[in-house]
Amino acid sequence: MRDKETNYIEELLTQLKNELNKDVLSGDINALLRKCSLNLVTIATLPDMDVKPLLATIKRLITSNVSDDVLNYDYLLDILDKLVPMIDFDEVLEIYSAEDLIKALESEIDLLSVAACKIIENSQPKGLFATTNIIDILLDILFNGKLGNDNLTGSIEKVFERLSSDELIRRRLFDNNLPFLIDVKNKMETVSFVRLIDFLTIEFPFINGPEFKEAVFCFTKEEVLKSVEDIFAFIELVNYYTKLMLDIRGQDKYWALKHVEQTLPIFAKLFEDTENYPDVRAFSKNRLLQLFAEISRIDEDEFAFFKTIDKDYLKIGSETKLINEWLQLINPQYLIKNHKDLVVNRFRISGYSMEVLRNLVTDKECFDLIKDKFNSEIILKLPYLEQMQLVEALTRFAYTSKFLINELPKVMSSLIGDGSANTIVDQETIHYRNSALINLLNMGENDLNIWFTPLMEEYSTAINGKKYSKGGETKIADDYIA
Repeated sequence: MRDKETNYIEELLTQLKNELNKDVLSGDINALLRKCSLNLVTIATLPDMDVKPLLATIKRLITSNVSDDVLNYDYLLDILDKLVPMIDFDEVLEIYSAEDLIKALESEIDLLSVAACKIIENSQPKGLFATTNIIDILLDILFNGKLGNDNLTGSIEKVFERLSSDELIRRRLFDNNLPFLIDVKNKMETVSFVRLIDFLTIEFPFINGPEFKEAVFCFTKEEVLKSVEDIFAFIELVNYYTKLMLDIRGQDKYWALKHVEQTLPIFAKLFEDTENYPDVRAFSKNRLLQLFAEISRIDEDEFAFFKTIDKDYLKIGSETKLINEWLQLINPQYLIKNHKDLVVNRFRISGYSMEVLRNLVTDKECFDLIKDKFNSEIILKLPYLEQMQLVEALTRFAYTSKFLINELPKVMSSLIGDGSANTIVDQETIHYRNSALINLLNMGENDLNIWFTPLMEEYSTAINGKKYSKGGETKIADDYIA
């Protein structure tokens, strides 16, 4: 028996094809396009429908002169985007040939270029067009400083996001087009330069060691200094290096460190030199702090690299107004090895220290250093929302959870007593409280001991509106969404 939903969508698409082929488009055509677009989200295949006639009709319309006042091309392109993956790509090429795609990209008509991108991004195999000049044309369009269509820029970037896992595509990009990319980089024209940074951010996760082209992926100290003249370009560079550090750690690409480490100290120097570069900290302080935080998480050689940057430029702890930011962001393992006194002397239990707390408790050794500061009387003087934020932070790890249930019984009583599930109405408080309940219950009955039943009762009341009973079934949510 055919799926009713699939049958309904096929009927809708057939109706759409018929309506689009009429000499005069109906006034309701955009409503039908929208309905088809929304419904296509729910299915992955159309097993009993030949969609090629509809694809051919869409091709005819996007190459026609139908006014966008009559036809919503955004809906039309969205339908094209959803239909192409549903059929064999050889069949797609029967309608949209490689020559058609090249003509569309070279037409300088944004609508046609976006449509071509929708086709190209779904190519199978992914390296199908690596031996054509399609990839070269896409790069030419992307780095054309006169291109002002964000939709087309995004469509080209999506092509690279989808296809760059293929080695042939990467070769076309970074072997065939290396001189072109270097030229774009050297010119440092704001629009194309920022797009290049976005492009490299997309590509780096796909690149392996031998493919890495330092001349493109790395920026010299001189280039970073020049980018300060356009603070927007500088901020993009900061974001780029932050993402590189994330990818290096997250994807085990430590081979790339030797290429990027030579440039990173210049960001710290610019941050420190507020007299000569006041705009750097004024407009990009938070972005730079995030970059330094990521560098601090590279723990090779006992944090030797970040320690040098800290000693020469950052001087963590010397500038009072930045202490909270350092404690919130910098790797707590680094902090206790190099700024132990700062952690011990500056951390306090208060509503202003929640972000600091969330960072410091991620490391057991660091938590052990500050756990004596967790006094029930001080915690219970906090507003209930802040109590729940603190409790939720303490339930994220096994060692902090055990400390909470064993050493802070009054705080546990506040979690399941004074702020009962039936009396809390603030959604943020509910979120933190229920998250804390779930985290604790995930420890299991043995570890919770006497706290298990009251926690289950509170959780049951919060989620189901009724008390937990031993014979009943109260399931702990995988994820709590307030």
